[in-house]
Amino acid sequence: MLKFGVKSVILGSAVYYTIDKGVWKDSSTTSKLYEELEEGVSPYVGELKKQIPYELPPLPSNDRMTYLFKYYWNSGVKATFRFLIDLPTHATNAASKSYEFINSVIEPVDPAPRQDNEK
Repeated sequence: MLKFGVKSVILGSAVYYTIDKGVWKDSSTTSKLYEELEEGVSPYVGELKKQIPYELPPLPSNDRMTYLFKYYWNSGVKATFRFLIDLPTHATNAASKSYEFINSVIEPVDPAPRQDNEK
């Protein structure tokens, strides 16, 4: 319970901080905040690059990221609508297979022969 509480406080603080700084406002405010953050962090990044011998690969260009985002978004939309189009067929197949399975499990009950006590 304590672990959940600590995580909740950290998440709440992060959300409050981003709202307070204006991350979720209009794009000009967000751009200004990004520039301030970049200026504040750049000296530390330079020091960190000197200490780490590993060279990071360059980030993909904006055009490439836009293309990938559009491609995967469109793929997701197409897959969703393909599923919705095929949903009646899938539902019918599931219902018929369920019906066949239930019929195979439940054997018809034969009435027991009656014994007449009247002779």
